[in-house]
Order: sequence, then C-alpha cells, then structure tokens
Amino acid sequence: MRTELLSALQFLTIFQLTKTLPFDERLFGRSSAYFPVVGLILGAFVWGADTLLQKTFPPTLRNLVLVVALVILSRGLHLDGLADSADGLFGGLDRERRLSIMKDSRIGTFGTLALISVVLFKLRALDLLSGSDRSVALLLGPMLSRWAYVVMAYRALPARADGLGAVLVRNVFVRELAIASGTSLLVSILIGGVGGLLALLLAGAFTLGMTRFCTARLGGVTGDSFGAVGEIVETSTFCLFALFAADVSDMSL
Repeated sequence: MRTELLSALQFLTIFQLTKTLPFDERLFGRSSAYFPVVGLILGAFVWGADTLLQKTFPPTLRNLVLVVALVILSRGLHLDGLADSADGLFGGLDRERRLSIMKDSRIGTFGTLALISVVLFKLRALDLLSGSDRSVALLLGPMLSRWAYVVMAYRALPARADGLGAVLVRNVFVRELAIASGTSLLVSILIGGVGGLLALLLAGAFTLGMTRFCTARLGGVTGDSFGAVGEIVETSTFCLFALFAADVSDMSL
C-alpha cells in the first residue's frame, strides 16, 4: 500500500517523496486505487490555504490563488490534457488527424477556449461559495477528479498502443476500481452528505459520457483524455456546490 500511494503521489503531484521509486506498469496500475486519496490530500492542502488566507486576502484574489495552486500542485496535468483534447476532439476531421493534433504541443483555438472557460467557471463558482459548502467543494473537487481517472481507465480502450494513457487502461482492474470507488463514496457521504453523493454521481456520469465521446471520436482514450475528464469533473463539482449554495440563499429570502 505504501509503495502504491507513493507512486500515485509521484504521478499526480509535484511531490517526489522518493527518488528511488522505479516505474513499473503494474505498480502504476495498482497505484490508481489511491488516486482519490491523493486528490483528497490536494483538496486538504487548498482548503488549508484558503483558511489561512481568509483574513488577509480579499475573496476574489484568494480564489485566484487557490485555482493557481491546484494547477501547480498537479503539475498542470489536467489543463494540458484539457487543451490538447479540446483541440483534437473538435479540430480534426478524422481519427488520425485528431490524434495527430493532440500530440502537437501547440495550443489552438478550441484548447484556448477550453482553458479560459474552466478557469472562469472555477473562479465564479468559488466566488459564490462560502462556509461549509466551500469547504466541501474544495475537498471533494480534487478527489472526485482523480477518481474519474480510475473510472475512465476501467471502462475505456486505449486510442494508442503507447503512452501513459494506454498503460493505465491496461492495468486498471476491478480491485483498483473497487478501492477507489469505495474510498470516494465513503468520503463524499461523510464530508458532503447528500450533496456529496450527488457530486459523485455527477462525476461518474461526466466520466462515462466523456469516455464514450472519446471512443467515438478517437477509438479510445489517450493520456490527454484523463487530464480533460479530471478538469471537467473538478470544475463541475465546484459549480454543483455553488448551485447548492445559491438554492439555500434563495430559500432564505
């Protein structure tokens, strides 16, 4: 378990707790069972930062710090995958061209629009969140986005024979899905109650929908597809709790 958790941390974050941990495909797959745990650690980090900055930073500036912190802590994996996926999925006329576009390091129009959209949605959602709803969103958003990796890997086919995306798809089995899903379900209910359960169901629906869409357009998923679904799930979780907060405010008037 310790080695698998360290492997998950090493892959998903900037934290390199050991320099001697070798890359092994099966270890990489088994480590996906702890992807939600890593997401929860990241969520706890930004929640702690939000609490510390609450008395010294104005809300909008604090929200910007949190969004940037999530990008830095995850090494920009989600945003990079989102941009490449948007360019490829919507910019190519056939499978080969779409995959070729996704391998191009340059960012196009669709990628730029996708990046701007998710950043704006996150910032606006955080603007609307306060109190317990804000805390729950900050904790669950990063966790559910990493859980989405595991769901996609279990359900998908690789669009390419090589790459980390293909390695993950080939090495995620029932064990990894069960541990990751059990952890995510337990934490979601304990922290968020009914709202947490709805957030998990929404994350699962987005993930399955994205998996089917990528399969239809690409013949499977790539490493970029994982980053894209993670970003979509994280953003949608923030937005969902912002909607919950808005409903509560409306009823109190």
